[in-house]
Amino acid sequence: MTGWSAPEGAGPTSPTPPDLSAPWAPAPPLPAPPPAPPRPGIIPLRPLGVGELLDGSFTAIRTAPIASLGIAAIVMLVNQAIFLLMNYLLLRPVRTTTSVDGTTVADASDAAARVGTVYIVTAFITSVELLLLTGVMAAIIGDRVVGKRVTLKDARARLRPVAWPLLRVVALVTLIVAGTVALALGPGLAASAGGADSGGPALIGIGFLLLIVPVLYAWTTLSLAPAAVVLERHGARAALRRSRKLVHGAWWRVFWVSLLAWVIAYLVTVILSLPFLIFGGGLSSVFSGRSDNLSFINLLMSALGGFVGGTLARPFHGGVSALLYIDRRMRAEGLDMALHEASTQATGISIPS
Repeated sequence: MTGWSAPEGAGPTSPTPPDLSAPWAPAPPLPAPPPAPPRPGIIPLRPLGVGELLDGSFTAIRTAPIASLGIAAIVMLVNQAIFLLMNYLLLRPVRTTTSVDGTTVADASDAAARVGTVYIVTAFITSVELLLLTGVMAAIIGDRVVGKRVTLKDARARLRPVAWPLLRVVALVTLIVAGTVALALGPGLAASAGGADSGGPALIGIGFLLLIVPVLYAWTTLSLAPAAVVLERHGARAALRRSRKLVHGAWWRVFWVSLLAWVIAYLVTVILSLPFLIFGGGLSSVFSGRSDNLSFINLLMSALGGFVGGTLARPFHGGVSALLYIDRRMRAEGLDMALHEASTQATGISIPS
């Protein structure tokens, strides 16, 4: 061979014909995507993300507005009436003294004692309203997660058998939280009441710093107890132990979600109450820093704004707490499977622990 001829055996060869007598086998099927978790109600029946916790609470209020907002309005009406009376008696008539140049300044000791007392009472009342509305929203959400409609009559029927244990839980948690606040601020209040112009306010400031950690820890640890009372029919002490057990190992997650819900609820309350403050002229007194400028009309408009804002915002915070309880049980105990079965029977979620 010479020139550019290909070497022997280097050229293309004919392909081997397939064996047509062999049986044909189909290609294996592609793996099917996992089925979406069932969602008979306001949340998917699986462990929940933060966005689903927040959205689930909004959806519960939107789909059961009369039950959620109606009961919240009653609670907030009582609370704002107490706030109005307390602020009128304690904050408006701050004692004043006249300085050498004739200007009027607030007496620091008297003001510190009054403001500290207001903070203790506020912590007490706020704890009561949040815990009560957590129980109320647990009664509503317990049916909404399995797709059941909830009326005001339904919510009252679910709450009636557990009313006494729920009130006991509210009282116990409130005493723990408010008691911690009183223990931390008590020395400063006593010093201020005794006329210690500099020592009293300083002790109150130190007390505030000391109470932050224990109050946050106690509140977060016990915040799921109202839902345990309503949905599991626990007694008060058993519900407190149940809340501690569910929060154990997930304290930071429960804390951050609860804090986020509180911030959202607070912003909603401020936005909705701002027109009442403007109309009542309360902003001028607030920005001037003089509580002696506050009239009854100022305080009344502030209370009305708090009523409107709280009626819409407090149930949201309570709903997030109730959903946190359900989420913790789904993660720790597989409650989502029991909920799926309950949704097919429309029986709610009164499931024993």
